[in-house]
Amino acid sequence: MARYFSCLVLTFLCLALAAQAQDPFGTFKQFSATMVMIGVPVGGMKIYRSGNKVRVSVAGDAGYSIADLDHHATYTVMNNGMCTQGVLQANMAPFAFDKASAIQRSPVGTDTVDGHPCKVEMMTVTPKTGQPTKMKVWEADDLKGFPVKVEIESSHGPMAVEYKDVSFSEPPASLFTHPANCRQTPTAHTAPR
Repeated sequence: MARYFSCLVLTFLCLALAAQAQDPFGTFKQFSATMVMIGVPVGGMKIYRSGNKVRVSVAGDAGYSIADLDHHATYTVMNNGMCTQGVLQANMAPFAFDKASAIQRSPVGTDTVDGHPCKVEMMTVTPKTGQPTKMKVWEADDLKGFPVKVEIESSHGPMAVEYKDVSFSEPPASLFTHPANCRQTPTAHTAPR
């Protein structure tokens, strides 16, 4: 369950940042925020970005996940010391490594989210390979266009997330480390039957 929420969080991060440019992570190379998934009773999760590394706290503060976008790797570190390493799959973060995604935007107005005046847009992001994703994005005028709210239709139904307490200060490098003893997560080809 914790891994599911971590993957979901990384997906939302990628979707939200895809709103900013053809290079989904091009605009916001460093930030931290509290991410609140609307309608999911897990509370706020801290999210950090530094360069091409993203860290998200696991639901219930049970640990954290790191995505290394350069190496397409994920590391999930639980508080009990267990660490697993996996491959950042396209369905986990569809825009993390497809810089050729086509983005169609259409403005739908303005709104205020958590006190931030926002430009609201409907977007369709179509990766070079894969299915298009449709979303509604609230981009905060006072936070350089940071997407403070994103609604998306997913295979699990409609989902929404809000980003609060956004800071553009560089997070400490120590947040993006993982234990050396991470076990490789079995892939579909090597998983026991």
